[in-house]
Formats: sequence, C-alpha cells, structure tokens
Amino acid sequence: MAKSVDEITNEAIEDGGYLCLLYFDMHASSEEAVKNIMVGFIAKLTKEDGVIYALGDIDKPIVHDDLFSASAEVKMLIKDLPSFTRICAQYSPIGIEILRPHEVKLSLGELQEALLSVAQLSSQFASILMQKGLTPEENALYSRKLEQRMALGKNLLERKKQK
Repeated sequence: MAKSVDEITNEAIEDGGYLCLLYFDMHASSEEAVKNIMVGFIAKLTKEDGVIYALGDIDKPIVHDDLFSASAEVKMLIKDLPSFTRICAQYSPIGIEILRPHEVKLSLGELQEALLSVAQLSSQFASILMQKGLTPEENALYSRKLEQRMALGKNLLERKKQK
C-alpha cells in the first residue's frame, strides 16, 4: 500500500529532513508571462536533488509601472540540510519558514557539507563575475588559479580521508 503524505513527511523529518515554506517572486512584461515563468520555476524546484516533494501556490500577479510581478509560496519537503542550503543559495527565496522539525540536531559532517555548499556557490558566482570583466590574458590567469584551487581542494580531501 502506498504511503500517505503525512507518513512520507514524518519519515523524512525523522531522517533529518525539513518541511518548509519558501517564498519566491518573479517579474515579467505581461501577466501571462509572469505566470508561465513561475509555473516553470516551481516545476524546476520539484526536480532538484534532495527535494522529496514541492507544492506551489502562485498569487495573482500585480502590475506596477508596466512590470508584472507574482509571488509564490512553495511548500517543500527537503531531504537534509545540505540540500536545503544549496536550494536556498541557488534559488534565493525572498522568505523562508521552517515548519518542522522544531529542533535541529546536526552532525559536524552535515554542517560542514552545508557550509561547503554555500562556499562553492559563492565561488561560482565570483568566477562568473570575474570572467565577464577580464581581458583574455587575465581570464587565462584566473582559469589557471581556479585549476590550482581545485587541485588544492582535492589534496585536502585526500588528506582528510587518510586521517
């Protein structure tokens, strides 16, 4: 027999998951466009690694100075803190409400993985910004530095595994 949503939710939370409401906003030049963008955005969230389920409620778009805006409340069950952190860092919700659990117990490994996720996204963002404003020579030097950074990161991981 198939499990109920409540059973799935309770099991996921017992295993370190999070039930939350994430709030997002989108903007476009027409009411239809902003609705379509938001529907596509929520559909994309449902397919993210670590998302057990997501259900979105899109508010009626409002218009201001010929720009249509819509917000959405997305109820999500997320597998663990690293996934939750990555989703928040990647999709930048305008609001976050954690419904369950009421208290969080983390292992050091889970916390380290979540923080590393934030660091990696920050590094990717900085890389994109840097490459857009660099000359070809500066870009080549920056790429070499990134390769060296990756090699150093691999060395750190290998040393940690040996301990």
